[in-house]
Amino acid sequence: MKIILLFIAFVLINFQASLAQDFIVKNDDAVIRGTIKGTDYFSVFISADDKADVILQAKDVKNFFWNGNSYVSKGFANKKNFEYRFVKVIEMGAVNLYAFGGETLVPMKNEKRVRFRPSVGIGTGTGGFGGMGVGGGISIGGGRSNMPERPAGAPVVRYFIEKPGAGPLQEIPIKAITDDEKKRAVKTILLQKLGDQPDLLAKIESSTELNSRDVIEFVKEYNAKKK
Repeated sequence: MKIILLFIAFVLINFQASLAQDFIVKNDDAVIRGTIKGTDYFSVFISADDKADVILQAKDVKNFFWNGNSYVSKGFANKKNFEYRFVKVIEMGAVNLYAFGGETLVPMKNEKRVRFRPSVGIGTGTGGFGGMGVGGGISIGGGRSNMPERPAGAPVVRYFIEKPGAGPLQEIPIKAITDDEKKRAVKTILLQKLGDQPDLLAKIESSTELNSRDVIEFVKEYNAKKK
């Protein structure tokens, strides 16, 4: 009996470990399990269970799970092109909230390293996919042919909001030129996405901060009301 119980405990421990393991889901639904070493939001680096080091581009991946967080591949307008970048899932539900930036990619050894400087621009014209709710297109450029020369990434965290069926992915410009400009822009987008809940609408309109923590809490509260 003790042997059976020990066997069951062993199986459960290994099952839980497998659930907590890093993994990547490719576009063809193939799953790669292993240890993810990092991401620069343009690609993801994983040491697979077969000991092979693999670097996958965002355009080839649906999503991945790393350090308890989920990341999904999303399309962004880059001039006339449509490119894919990873975003971290902050909140999912009736409204989705994502973050871009802050992680790093660990360079592989014995690989030719190429300097990589992503360029990020926010236009003021009419936005297409990725356009801001207050007008303007988002572009995230900077292609690369190999690994970055040093741990890259996007150190400045940017937030994006999405309400499925109610327009494209939009950036929430939490870091704007002035506080007043920031508040107006952030309030406009939040009221567009969350304003159909009267209690929440009043909270957003009366808010004096509207920092990233406030935005996350508003989205969480909205999704909780929609369940």
